Amino acid sequence: MKAQTIMEYGENAKFKSTVVEIPTLKSGEVLIKISASSVNTVDTMIRSMGKDLPFAPATPAILGMDLAGTIEKIGENVSEFSVGDEVYGCVGGLANLQGTLTEYVAADHKLIALKPKNLSMKEAAALPLVGITAYEGLIRSHIKSGKKC
Repeated sequence: MKAQTIMEYGENAKFKSTVVEIPTLKSGEVLIKISASSVNTVDTMIRSMGKDLPFAPATPAILGMDLAGTIEKIGENVSEFSVGDEVYGCVGGLANLQGTLTEYVAADHKLIALKPKNLSMKEAAALPLVGITAYEGLIRSHIKSGKKC
């Protein structure tokens, strides 16, 4: 499969188009054919700062956290999803988790959800990390229904 791989970290680091193996599934994972992915601030920080960050993957690395795509294969101990399901999530690009700037990813089924039917793949891929961040902000600020800032 094709992937955008970073060979070294730094301000001037460039992505290189490479060919890598399609990942094999572990228990609890699904294989997703990626239709869209997004780039977040943390992805650019990893590219620039690399090993100065404790969660940067070893190089060569496939970065990217968010995705939207279609499940192609189901691993053992996964019953919530089926082949053909359209999903989205924040699944990789940190530590030892392969990122989403590629054609396929093996993702923990707990890190994905069914894609809302009213969203395109591109729209769904833009949501996961920013949605998690917004939700976390609401939790930390103790926002409740009816409360105004």
